Amino acid sequence: MCPIGVRTSNSTVALEAGTAKLWLLLVGVNQYQDEQISSLRYPAVDCQGLGIALDAATQGFPQRELKIYHDFGEQPLLENVRLSLKTMAAATKPNDTILFYFSGHGMLEPSSKQVVLCLQDTQTDDLINTGLKLQELLQVLADCAAGQQLVWLDACHSGNLSFLGARGATSADFNPTPELVEVLRQRASKQKGFYALLSCDRQQQSWEFPHLGHGVFTYYLIQGLRGEAADSQGIIAADNLYHYVYQQTVAYIQKANQQLRVINQLKKGRGENSIHAEYPSQTPKRIVEGVGEVILGIKPLPKSITRHPRQALIVEGLPKSTTPSALCSIFQTTGNFTTNSWTVGGKNASADIHKAIQKCLLSESFAESSPDAATNIDTATVLLYLRGKIQETPNSEAVFVLADDITINRSWLRKQLRRCTSQQIIILDCAGQAAIGVASLREWVEELQLGTEIGQCFIACATPATQPEQFATAVQKILTPTTAHTGLTAAGLITQLQLDLAATDNQLYFWLSGSQGIIEVLPETTLVVGESVSQNQEDSDDLSSSVGVDYTTLRDLLKAQRWLEADGETTNLMLKVAHREQQGHLDLESLANFPRTELLTIDKLWVKYSQGRFGFSVQQRIWQSLQSNSPNDPVMGLMIGNKKAAAAETCIDFGHRVGWREKDAWVNYTNFIVDDNAPAGYLPYYGFFAPVWRVKVLGVWEWHSAIATASWWQLCEALLGIMSAE
Repeated sequence: MCPIGVRTSNSTVALEAGTAKLWLLLVGVNQYQDEQISSLRYPAVDCQGLGIALDAATQGFPQRELKIYHDFGEQPLLENVRLSLKTMAAATKPNDTILFYFSGHGMLEPSSKQVVLCLQDTQTDDLINTGLKLQELLQVLADCAAGQQLVWLDACHSGNLSFLGARGATSADFNPTPELVEVLRQRASKQKGFYALLSCDRQQQSWEFPHLGHGVFTYYLIQGLRGEAADSQGIIAADNLYHYVYQQTVAYIQKANQQLRVINQLKKGRGENSIHAEYPSQTPKRIVEGVGEVILGIKPLPKSITRHPRQALIVEGLPKSTTPSALCSIFQTTGNFTTNSWTVGGKNASADIHKAIQKCLLSESFAESSPDAATNIDTATVLLYLRGKIQETPNSEAVFVLADDITINRSWLRKQLRRCTSQQIIILDCAGQAAIGVASLREWVEELQLGTEIGQCFIACATPATQPEQFATAVQKILTPTTAHTGLTAAGLITQLQLDLAATDNQLYFWLSGSQGIIEVLPETTLVVGESVSQNQEDSDDLSSSVGVDYTTLRDLLKAQRWLEADGETTNLMLKVAHREQQGHLDLESLANFPRTELLTIDKLWVKYSQGRFGFSVQQRIWQSLQSNSPNDPVMGLMIGNKKAAAAETCIDFGHRVGWREKDAWVNYTNFIVDDNAPAGYLPYYGFFAPVWRVKVLGVWEWHSAIATASWWQLCEALLGIMSAE
């Protein structure tokens, strides 16, 4: 049966008219009677939140029945759940929809290899008789009359995660995910009208994050039902909900890992050895067969909200600039901040700026929580952008000078930051003060940082006297998104600033802590789902090719974070585009004729799925920061020419920056390791160039001549130059 268009959907009409009924059974288990089963923190809350969201979304459906079992209400015992399941199934009619949701542990019974959903009274030594067998659940649904049957399972929990580093993995012997997928596939193939949604794919687990207050999968189910997954006319369909949950779950974990990489960079800089492990992937999975348009609800009417959890204050001291006003506009429109500004001049006084800062930092801290605060998707965040100069008074007090008679004492600012309970983004723009050095910036940042338990991003930059606008311009450029919905985290802003300012005389220092969650500078916005098209996350990728090359395999490998396989596919595609498969490498002539559109397509995929870590454009910025026409070794310059000597030195510097060279030796490609420690620009590797620049001597790869090095680098420059061409 082909999907029915939303606007002509029979299920929508039937549900709204009351001729079809929606049956909802939700189960969540935190605590287990068997001490061998680890406790979970959020399944009961998941059930509560999902129940509220479903209740609100289905207000327009007169025929509905919702039954919930969790630790804080009617207990999730096997007898209770089994009875409700059978009672509901027996009462269904052909036009009805039945949905079963479970959040808790799922296990694989060792001897029979059956998947069992663990209820409160499940015993590990008798899983088959004390748990809800997946086959039993599916058989009850298969025997019922409901034309549309949905199963949502958040059943592969890892246990609770703190926000800093992944932990708590369960034994592979009891991880039921592969069997879950297989059993549900078999069920879907036998009967139409079946729709299963799993919190994760094979060999994965489902994670809980304290900052979200839910398992990440169910958190986005709730937000989708609250209207984030609705189409342009407010209809919430199962497919649209799946696409929303998939995108948001994958993006959240990618952002968490991006934040961890910056935090780990800071830890390494301080000589700490306790580096946080990145979070493993979690990609929700859909298994569906013969289902038309499954309508789950209608976007609830928005409640009156008076709180403004995102507050920003732009303070423009001397020297004056037009950039802060542009930033103010970006923060207000794209950043969703309630934004205020303060500028030098007029009737402004020192007391005014102190009151403005206090209002920005403390207004949310002392606001009363609304009854709906638990489901508010906006985390309280404050952003303070200060433009001025760092100075020390004759009394040895550290102050930030906005004007001759207007200053902010550092100790006073520290006190206000400590009173603030919101996430903080603090930016110090020290225009024209690059001569003060990093030490002074570091002292300010270290004095104002609040520790690792508070979500805080601190960025301080001192610009050269000749280019006082360079930092503010760089920030504005980064904050001006090419696609408004992609968003930008604090970690992403820091990473991009490091790349963009690497080749300048700016002094940049930063701090990031985020144990309480991801700090969003520009929140990701949800795209409205179109009426006639329901797209996968993959469909939003630009796979355009001017020469008819298919980039689907590359996209899929990158999405799965199979980095080295994606790198091999990139080499194959580069050769295919240039028609050089037979030769096995590109030369200067083929690069001169290489279509820029193909390179941009490959680059966009790498940048997107690596969260800005990898890609030709990332390598291009590193290359631009290293370019030089004068060699450091004058003797080599005399021997082979200054241009070739400079090229050889740049090539070696580039190799060190991107991780292709370690301890004065080039790393063999077979030893490449892609993990959270891989530097920016590590991939794609230039395997599509002939490796004429090195030979094997006594078992060690090494350069055979500076001339060959320069020749190879000439190819690299030609490639990266394509990215700059218009």
